[in-house]
Amino acid sequence: MSEPRESKPETSKPPPRAFAQGTGVVLQTVGILLFLTNCCAFTLTGLWDKVLSRTDVIERIDAGQPLGMSLQRMFENPAKAGYMLTVMSSTVGGLAMAVLGLGMQADRRRAAAGALASVAATSAVMLAAGVLLWVGSASWGARGWNAMLVLILLTCAGFTWHALREIQAAPPPLNIDIVPPGKKIPYSFYHDDPPEVRLAKELENRKAKLDAERNEIERIERELRDRGTGSQ
Repeated sequence: MSEPRESKPETSKPPPRAFAQGTGVVLQTVGILLFLTNCCAFTLTGLWDKVLSRTDVIERIDAGQPLGMSLQRMFENPAKAGYMLTVMSSTVGGLAMAVLGLGMQADRRRAAAGALASVAATSAVMLAAGVLLWVGSASWGARGWNAMLVLILLTCAGFTWHALREIQAAPPPLNIDIVPPGKKIPYSFYHDDPPEVRLAKELENRKAKLDAERNEIERIERELRDRGTGSQ
């Protein structure tokens, strides 16, 4: 007797844009972390931009100096400008990376190009902020934080560039957002229909049950009448 041959398990092929979708998840994670950490950094602005006392305010008013922040005054201290650019670029760029990363994960055609532009712009602003931090009298902690963000952004830019080339080689279908005919979209996670439709269906079911019971009662009454007439 011949021994049965062992069937080789079929290897499932990965999706055509698996790397791009994975890069989208990475961009979402990095973007949200950048946004949250730099929102916390906003609460520490008093360490490098202390609130003026009443005496300082009176002296500046007497000297004719402006109290508000201007672009010229901000760049008089390069370290302060570097702090500002680091926090703002990380916050805005982080939000953009999270949104566009979600688009890449959802197989949107233009999401990868937008993500690459966003990461590149954020990296450029972050590099400029790093130059200002090194030129000015910034702390070593701020310089190291900026350098770490630059490395993270450049790494994300490399991943996004490869994901864009993958999407260009195998673009998603054009009708990815079009619902096919006959497909029913559920109302929520728990119910397929809205409350009005569910209530109408419940009323129809109850009416059908009442009609069935009424027909059964009428049948029994007819049988009783027939038996009564037959016995007479």
